[in-house]
Amino acid sequence: MRKTQEQIRRALTEMKQQQEHRSAQLTDGCSLLDYAHRTRRGVQNGTEVTVWTDALQQAVNDHEIVRIPAAVEPYYMDGTVVIPSNRRIEAADGAEICQMAGVQVLLLRNEHTQDGTHMPVSGKDRDENITIIGGRWEESYRARAGYGRSGKYDEQRSFYGVSTCMLFNNITGVMLKNMTFAHTAGFSVQMGDISDVVIEEITFCECYADGIHLNGNTERVWIHGLSGSTGDDLLALNMYDWLDSSVNFGPGRMIWAEGLNASPDSRYKALRIEPGMYYYADGTSVDCGLYDMVIRQIRGVRNIKLYLQTPPYDIAAKNPERSGVGSADNLFFEDMELNLDYPADHFGPYKAKDPVRGWFGAFEVGANIGRLTLKNIRLTLYPDRQPLSCLMTVGPKSTPLNGREIFDPYVSCRLDTLVLSGVTVNGLPVTEQEKYVQEIVFDDLYGDGFSSGRGEVGEIILD
Repeated sequence: MRKTQEQIRRALTEMKQQQEHRSAQLTDGCSLLDYAHRTRRGVQNGTEVTVWTDALQQAVNDHEIVRIPAAVEPYYMDGTVVIPSNRRIEAADGAEICQMAGVQVLLLRNEHTQDGTHMPVSGKDRDENITIIGGRWEESYRARAGYGRSGKYDEQRSFYGVSTCMLFNNITGVMLKNMTFAHTAGFSVQMGDISDVVIEEITFCECYADGIHLNGNTERVWIHGLSGSTGDDLLALNMYDWLDSSVNFGPGRMIWAEGLNASPDSRYKALRIEPGMYYYADGTSVDCGLYDMVIRQIRGVRNIKLYLQTPPYDIAAKNPERSGVGSADNLFFEDMELNLDYPADHFGPYKAKDPVRGWFGAFEVGANIGRLTLKNIRLTLYPDRQPLSCLMTVGPKSTPLNGREIFDPYVSCRLDTLVLSGVTVNGLPVTEQEKYVQEIVFDDLYGDGFSSGRGEVGEIILD
């Protein structure tokens, strides 16, 4: 039975309280300064500095709580710190933890991470109860480095799909609160195979990829207050993902995210939600679906992406990565201001206003969804400049580029029930849904018998 929005909120509020209680039970604490004898000298941009990697590692090994005081000089890190279960790091205002220039591995991770790329993770030695509060967590990059060049799991990149400042997976109970991430060249936080997650009041300062990047087998997540500047999605719920962006594949269940504010200078004003079918090395598959999700109070975002997207493939070879349309149900979007002044994917047929390929929406659906609700959505369209823009598209996307296809024009999908409640377009209530919801149909785009797909909407309920 589908949960109501209030039932989801109550369940996750209770989870949050329980996780706060578990974190508060930790009592054995120390100051990072107690381990100053474990520091080393190093060089950052030609200047000799103090390196605190070994000190922080020893502190979290020895104590449940590690307090990082404010300091004039950043606490420089030249490697990865591994956090055991039942730990809390408290960084004071004015405490800056900075990864040194040239470091290509991630900054923090939990102890018993697992790689679920080739088979589902076993869940063996699952970690629990890790909290990080406060602090400015910074990398030394000034542009996105690219997969395999920053945020690696280790120097060998043994977890191929990890590209992040902080990684948490194979764990129950994570809280991240009142933190600032700065200049992260990969994702700021990457998670998967995780449950009981609380993320509150996180700021991104000139970050270059996704802010919070959640992957598969994720459940019971409470997110409140994400803001700032990112080079890609402020929040990505990628239950299915590419091999260079995930090591965890599977469904997401019961996720609440509210108070998301993208800065005007964010390069890509979008949220990514990606269901899809993932195939393991032995040929078995998992539906990386999404169920019982609420996203509300969104500002500064142009587009919500809710479609399968495999890596670009060669059009002539017709060889997209093996996947399939994923599923979703009971999704709520509420209290959002969306300004669709141009397509989020601002290239190819969208720029050219191609009458077949060029439709774009504030919501773009390419998944089999049971019920999706839009409530109190305030959309601004520009029909004179963007005549193919609309509230929602349902169906495949296509952009050819240098002999390759960026999207998946063969996708066929269905949205069974769309509920529109208090939705306005350019200040006027939506009363004629056909004007604002576009079913996309591709009929053999490339003449190859392969590039045909269609979207279908069952029932639209105007509330």
